[in-house]
Amino acid sequence: MGKRISARLSALLVSLALPAIWTVNGIAAPADDGPTIAKDSIRVTFQTGRVRGGFEKPGWVPALEYRINGPIASGSTLSAEFTLPGKSPWVTFDCPAEETAAGSSLNVECGGESVSNDKAVEYTGVTSFAIKLRNPLAGTNVTLFEGKAKVSKTPPPRGGGPNYHATSSEYYVEDDWRIPIGYVFFEADNGHMNQSFLHVLFWYRGNPAQVESHLFYKGKDVAKCKVSGNGPSDWNPKKAQWSYADCQFLGVYLTPPEDGGGYDPKFALAKNPGEYEVKALLVGNLARSIKFNVDASGKFDTGIAGANKLGSKRAIVPVQVVGSQETWDHAAWKTDAFYGNPLSGFTAPEQ
Repeated sequence: MGKRISARLSALLVSLALPAIWTVNGIAAPADDGPTIAKDSIRVTFQTGRVRGGFEKPGWVPALEYRINGPIASGSTLSAEFTLPGKSPWVTFDCPAEETAAGSSLNVECGGESVSNDKAVEYTGVTSFAIKLRNPLAGTNVTLFEGKAKVSKTPPPRGGGPNYHATSSEYYVEDDWRIPIGYVFFEADNGHMNQSFLHVLFWYRGNPAQVESHLFYKGKDVAKCKVSGNGPSDWNPKKAQWSYADCQFLGVYLTPPEDGGGYDPKFALAKNPGEYEVKALLVGNLARSIKFNVDASGKFDTGIAGANKLGSKRAIVPVQVVGSQETWDHAAWKTDAFYGNPLSGFTAPEQ
């Protein structure tokens, strides 16, 4: 076994990925009621280390996070496989698995420090990966997800000696496709009597920033949320990093609490159909406009998540970028979204 990768994680978020179809890699494909990957939970990260030979140079191996929806049968094993041009497979590693009932899910983390440093590369370009499920008891071996990630590298900073130049660049995946794709959903909050409140989630360029979002209905500001992060002096929207804000609007319900209680403003979507807009401030500047419609039953699902087999209860909504704080590729969502599996039926707003 080679030397382990040093424990330095290069920032790279990637939640959210959508394959178009199941892919069979063995005896049987999963049934319609079989296990599925929650595509909006997938995150590819880099573990960085040193490539052997000559001067020390930065290298990387992959790590992976995702959520798998049950049922997962006893005796099942999960694995991930990454390939590079001319290296198929390049890296393969096991992921923890356990028996999971239908209606439940399992959070999985694998790769990274468990991958030998001998596998580290300085490669930039497209890397393909797959998540697989095998059950020798049932005689099945299926691929649950396939995707592609574009790996790039920052230029070395000025100054320092030759070794400093060689080791100071950072690797990252180009994630501009995330920016015009947002999510609307309800989620229970254990800290507030397990009540479910409205959430609106969106992505932005740079390290985590201070975010303040306001929910408007018929021109009235009905609720707001704040997400902590870096202020104007520390937020860097040019950094090769992508962060997200999960805005929980406390007191905004699907239906009113049965006991008449709850948290202010005690606003129920089911009683207030029509168009909503979320306006989000990044470090005090207007940066996002997110619009969605609510029908008479309180539903806001656009149908895009279901049609693309997202694997979670979130509705997908378009995100309008306001202002010029961030520099990003406005067309990336058309080809790169969800690791090379762009959404069917989705159109990003003109930016």
